[in-house]
Amino acid sequence: MTEEIEKDGKKYYRCGECGFHYADSSTSLTTGREWARKCEDWCRKYKSCNLEITAHAEENRE
Repeated sequence: MTEEIEKDGKKYYRCGECGFHYADSSTSLTTGREWARKCEDWCRKYKSCNLEITAHAEENRE
């Protein structure tokens, strides 16, 4: 289940399967919660991560 986490006044959403974190972004029409749910659905269904989804994870931001 997607988990909501607040850190330094910012909300993050954690994929319950792989643990990647997603945040709302002004450059994306998709919310952090939606990315986390997409990630979790993909991980659960295919037992892997999707590079197009995880590209939006905070762990992969520069």
